[in-house]
Amino acid sequence: MEKSQLSESEKQLLTVLGKYPGISIKELVTHTTYKWTSTIVRKINQFKEQSILWGPAYDVNYDRLCKNPLHKLFCILELTQSWETVIPYLLSIEPVAWIFPVLSPHKEFLLAGFYSTNDLETEAIFNLLKGEDIITDYIIRCYTTKRMIENPDFFGDPSPSMDQLLDPCTVPDISLAYHDTDWNECDIRVLPYLAMSKGLRLIEILRAEKKLNKTWTYAQVNYSREKMLKNGLIEKKFIILPFHVSQCAYFFLSLKTEDTDVTQRILCNFARKERVYKEYLLCGEWGVLFCISHSAFLIELMYKLDKIKEITEKELHLLRFSQMSNPVSNPPLSKYFDFEKQTLEYPYHVYKEKIKEKIESGVEDWDIDRYEYKY
Repeated sequence: MEKSQLSESEKQLLTVLGKYPGISIKELVTHTTYKWTSTIVRKINQFKEQSILWGPAYDVNYDRLCKNPLHKLFCILELTQSWETVIPYLLSIEPVAWIFPVLSPHKEFLLAGFYSTNDLETEAIFNLLKGEDIITDYIIRCYTTKRMIENPDFFGDPSPSMDQLLDPCTVPDISLAYHDTDWNECDIRVLPYLAMSKGLRLIEILRAEKKLNKTWTYAQVNYSREKMLKNGLIEKKFIILPFHVSQCAYFFLSLKTEDTDVTQRILCNFARKERVYKEYLLCGEWGVLFCISHSAFLIELMYKLDKIKEITEKELHLLRFSQMSNPVSNPPLSKYFDFEKQTLEYPYHVYKEKIKEKIESGVEDWDIDRYEYKY
């Protein structure tokens, strides 16, 4: 299969998988032009080998995890030192979700996501880094809605128009959820495996846990997965790139309007049903989009958005790497989860001490080649 070309049947298969992640292989035969399940399995494996498709894995709704607030923070860090030097300091903070260097002609930036059980303590760590001249400044924006994921329609436009952003649309419910189910140790230990990009099979989870001296049965692990699905803690997803990885651009677009309802409408309509992968959410008054698109889509994007007077502020952060590389997977859960109280608390004092030790002893620059992206 050529990097730049997909057949009509392949486009159809990828579009259906992105829209219906729970569909079975047999059902795919009736929803595509392929006549044999073996052909579909072979095609899916090809897409995975080419890094066009990840999964199936499970998107985690962390709002349902614990009784105390567990926030997700979107952070923009302006750097004093190189990003290779700064990343090891950030990795000292266990609940870091992801880190991406930004392509910028003037200043060094990192974008980072953090899970937070104490926003003030997270901010205190950034102030420590700022005081030690490791970062110049920072912005913290807290998720105020859940994240929505939309896979590309491979029959859509790879460079969609922005003319329809304000059109009326049915905006989905993106309100945050809450803890309404008690989770046991098996649930919490199984959760990170399900959230991994490769979507481990239950038998693989059992083997991994056995090496850690956990003696769950297959029935226990299966029950935990079904319990999490039923109660909305996890949702099955595929992550699908619109083009071969070498042709893709990865970017965050943040924007504001004077009306949050208008912002939500713009987020919903942006590249809707087009050949663009997107995630979107609100951080207070800011709407945040993460997109994977053909690189040509970016050429006139900001110019097109300039014409929409309702958008009062906007920021575009183009990620530095054409191949998505990230040293982070999932936040630690089981060792900090209080099963009796159903709460999660991270030891921020420990992270501060680790950072201080690194400041005193120095750190080895982060090497991208040592890590594989975990979605």
